Amino acid sequence: MKKILPRLLVSALSLSFISACSIKSGVAAPDVEVADGWQYAALMTSASVEAPSESWWTAFQSDELNDLVRIALANNTDVAAAEARLRQADAQITVAGSSLWPAVSISADSARNGVLHQGQTSKNYRAGVAASYELDMWGGQRAQRASAHASGDAAIYAWDAARTTVVASVVNSWLEVLALRQRIRVAQENVVNAEKVLAIVEAKYRHGAGSALSLAQQQGQVASQRAGIEPLLQQQREATAALALLIGQTVQGFAVTTVDLSEVIDLKVITDLPSAVLARRPDVQQAEAQLRAADANVVVARAAMFPNLSVTGALGFDGVRSASLFDGDPTYGLTASLSQALFQGGRLKAQSAVARARFDELAAGYVGVVLAALNEADLALARVHALEEQIRWQSEQLAHAQRAYDLVETRYNAGGEGLLTVLEVQRSLFSAQDQHLQLRLARLQAQVTLYRALGAVPEHAISGHPVSEEGGEA
Repeated sequence: MKKILPRLLVSALSLSFISACSIKSGVAAPDVEVADGWQYAALMTSASVEAPSESWWTAFQSDELNDLVRIALANNTDVAAAEARLRQADAQITVAGSSLWPAVSISADSARNGVLHQGQTSKNYRAGVAASYELDMWGGQRAQRASAHASGDAAIYAWDAARTTVVASVVNSWLEVLALRQRIRVAQENVVNAEKVLAIVEAKYRHGAGSALSLAQQQGQVASQRAGIEPLLQQQREATAALALLIGQTVQGFAVTTVDLSEVIDLKVITDLPSAVLARRPDVQQAEAQLRAADANVVVARAAMFPNLSVTGALGFDGVRSASLFDGDPTYGLTASLSQALFQGGRLKAQSAVARARFDELAAGYVGVVLAALNEADLALARVHALEEQIRWQSEQLAHAQRAYDLVETRYNAGGEGLLTVLEVQRSLFSAQDQHLQLRLARLQAQVTLYRALGAVPEHAISGHPVSEEGGEA
């Protein structure tokens, strides 16, 4: 009997090593064709083909923006939540890998027995150690660990995606605050110009050279331009509050020190290559990691339908005195058990079907993420080009509007032009100035979107994190 159990144990271990990889998922990852270049890259005559910098926002050359991004990456609540999920995934790898190791426990107890009214008592002491191990005959436990590793990788990429989104949101909100400040200043300057014209109209009216209609029209123009300032001020307050929230602060006591967009330089437009984008974008990498986890879960579900072989061993010591507990011969036990589920109402087959369907779901989602990533980057290139063209023609419109206003103001003061013409030219100039600022903001934000779409992930020191490494316990 002493020779049979060790032989059984050796045979079971050999069988587990031979059969560990005998089960495969039987599913195939989807293949997505990637073009050699972008559809709209030819529009960008000044673009360069290169990878975006991990700290691309520093190209704005703003110390304030650099500080805001740094604070946001440290304090943003979405980033903190993603990091917590990353730690959960890290711990889950240890949980999943623990099944590949024997479970060992120790025990000790003391008992006192006697017969009432007779004073007869006895004591017994016992100590022991036990170990149990479930052999991974079909690779289910290894697949479970592989699934945990893939889920850990997905958590890393989700964390990267959260950080990328937060950085882009901080930059966009900061740019929006600056643009609104400049739009407010332009609106205030136009109110000053309108009030100058009103002063002339009032003087003419007092001297009988102007009509009450002209006076009312210019007064209405001044009131209209003044009324347009308050909505811009409210938008600035809201943009400032949104920026404060992104960096994990309240708006009370928070302020942006940069004056306006006139202090901001444009980013260099880059294109990169589609294949490089897919290899770098965190959402694509996350979808791919989730697909690997689902593939491993299919193996786990299939392995559950096969027999389980487990080995349990125990070593114990008995004695009537604690001091001499370990002096006697120990007792031992070794058990090998083989179990196979016969009937569970179709639960195991249904679990396998669920795992396969989950893989198919994630496979479709993966294809969708890849296609969306390619489309987003290509359209971001086209949007930058379209806005640059708009700004080029609108700048010409603004120059003509400014020249027209200068001419009509001089002619009106000399009595050679009517007030209606002055009012129309005023409105055209203010509209052109405001539109120019909105287009500049849109172009800057489109450049930010392009960098994000190309997979410009903020640098971090997590390359050696346990969730990205194969192995056992962390």
